[in-house]
Amino acid sequence: MLDKLPKLSNNASICSVCQLGKISRKPFPLSSSNRTKSKLELIHSDIGGPLSEESLNGSKFYLLFIDDMTRWSWIFFMKFKSEVFTLFKNFKTRVEFETGHRIKTLRTDNGGEYTSNEFTQFLNQQGIAHQLTAPYTHQQNGVSERKNRIVMDMSKCLLYH
Repeated sequence: MLDKLPKLSNNASICSVCQLGKISRKPFPLSSSNRTKSKLELIHSDIGGPLSEESLNGSKFYLLFIDDMTRWSWIFFMKFKSEVFTLFKNFKTRVEFETGHRIKTLRTDNGGEYTSNEFTQFLNQQGIAHQLTAPYTHQQNGVSERKNRIVMDMSKCLLYH
């Protein structure tokens, strides 16, 4: 059956660019065993955007909050990244009232929206620990990054179907 295939030689040179393109990072350890035991114990957050098209109300960004235990997600649309602090305060009030639990830890990237003096002061006053991930390591905020990808994939499907 395979008589007509050409024979391959072993003296083909190895392309260094091809080799670099095939390199991948080792995965971070699975964190499913480290999931929290109660609601709102850890909230993951990230910002998506700017989007290529504005929404009907002019929003170009979105803000995600994900509960670590339940993986329940909330999404808020924003015109400007400067709205993050106000949206977080409203989110905090609403989910703490609805669940009867308090937010204990917020995990975010090092974005300026999350590290402003006003935001940091508010978290300290409320007794909320703020975990910041190392720059350029999306794996440390993997829950938010995966949800970002899911949201973008869903929106593309809605636009093209």
